[in-house]
Amino acid sequence: MKKLTLIAVSVVVAMSSATVMAKSEVKKSVLVNQSINKGNATIAVGKDNLATTGSMNIKDSKIKKSVLVNQSINKGNATIAVGKGNTASTGSMTVE
Repeated sequence: MKKLTLIAVSVVVAMSSATVMAKSEVKKSVLVNQSINKGNATIAVGKDNLATTGSMNIKDSKIKKSVLVNQSINKGNATIAVGKGNTASTGSMTVE
């Protein structure tokens, strides 16, 4: 299990990238998505697919006394999910 105790800052400035934190323990942290997404196509086609561009995904984690900030800039993007149960996201923060 990963422990983030001070400040966790995720800066995504690439064309296609995502930060995924699974089964982590986040305490007293600041999680920041500062992605710049311009003219991208984020597409998920088919069963159980996930496509993300400049997104931060946190799944099955414990987040305590923390702040999540989305400062993502999104212009001229196509975000498409086709099929059952698919997800496509651009410049987003997802906590599950």
